[in-house]
Amino acid sequence: MFLYLPWEYQKSRILTCKLNNDNYSLNSLKCIREWVIDQEPSVITSTHWWYKDLPEDTKELFGNIANNKKIIEMFKRRLGSKYIIDVLHDMNEIYVSPPSNNNKNFKKNSSDNIFYIRHIDGPLFYIPFASCYRVIVGLDDNKEIMTVFNMTNEKYIIKTGDVVGFDFNRECHYISPIIWYKDNDKDTEITEARTNKRYRVILKIHYCVYPYWAKVFGYILSKLSIMYNRLFRDLFLFTLIPQCKYTKYLANIMIMFTMAYHNIEFYIGYNNIQYTILLQYISCNIHYSIFLFGTSFIHYIRWIDTAYQGGVINSCFKRDFYFYKFLYMLQFIHMYLSYKIDSSSDNSDSSDNIVLYTYIIVPLIFTSYISNYTSYIPKLIELYIVYDMINNITINLKYMEYFYIYLNIFFNYVQLYKPMDM
Repeated sequence: MFLYLPWEYQKSRILTCKLNNDNYSLNSLKCIREWVIDQEPSVITSTHWWYKDLPEDTKELFGNIANNKKIIEMFKRRLGSKYIIDVLHDMNEIYVSPPSNNNKNFKKNSSDNIFYIRHIDGPLFYIPFASCYRVIVGLDDNKEIMTVFNMTNEKYIIKTGDVVGFDFNRECHYISPIIWYKDNDKDTEITEARTNKRYRVILKIHYCVYPYWAKVFGYILSKLSIMYNRLFRDLFLFTLIPQCKYTKYLANIMIMFTMAYHNIEFYIGYNNIQYTILLQYISCNIHYSIFLFGTSFIHYIRWIDTAYQGGVINSCFKRDFYFYKFLYMLQFIHMYLSYKIDSSSDNSDSSDNIVLYTYIIVPLIFTSYISNYTSYIPKLIELYIVYDMINNITINLKYMEYFYIYLNIFFNYVQLYKPMDM
């Protein structure tokens, strides 16, 4: 909740480091991978081992990696030295992707598809002041799979010693093949997979991070994340059972829910939803102007702040900009129509008409943002409305609305002064 202030320039929250110059850690990763290959994982579906189910020697190696100083420093550099970092061993696991998933001779199991679609791993975005991070550690010379974070346009091919961390409940991502093998002999493919290792083996390590004053929130998030991850993994493993006739339906339901988590975050943003709900609650109990001013100019401030920070335009910026731009247009055009429509006959009917006209006009104008060739149309309409209100109906404006219009003029000027290519 309120992971960031919506008007601030958004930096990537993806964490990375390398264990490549740590011989002890690299040797531990090698030993873990050798143990995995000795277990002869499936070449048809993914294979998983919970941390608690590992033999003692392998569990010790895994635990040493989870508590590696470089990984802890990776969090400290981004979050600060006063953050508490708890390892969640009840969520940790070894995950193996079968080489057959990327071969045309094998049919990818439907439940494994969940990792190839855009998704968010967990639904606990609403717990404030704490984050559950999933950290991926590579155990092999990965030549098949890359991890894509589509909100920040970042891509990583995680190989031996590479470490990539992301928020378990908030980060949009998916995996994608980078090489498609074309072997035609199924038996040869299986033999090669068994003997070396075109398996992709990774460690999934989980951490709950929170400020020292937010231990209660960290504790709650830790317990709920462990519970959710356990239930989800058990359901996922159940869908891998070919004899069950319900596995296909369960797999599709899982995919549907994870896609829903993703799409809400990708197109609207949980942070934006929480921010606007809080403002609406405050304004209902105090004054509507709190919501009006609190949402109308965020897209301008975000634009200006991003321009001064180097002008990085990614999916996160576009989502937030258009979300608050749409809220702004709804309120500004509603304000304009309130003074332009004749309300002498019936105030209630007139008010209803204004709302109706607003919800018809604004989406039509907003669609012109889709093309670079028509994106100037909303800006021209906005400038015309400002001009018309200042010159024709200033006398009837309330004090706050009068101030609102001049703020509009100021932010328009600054935005035009700092252009960016959307």
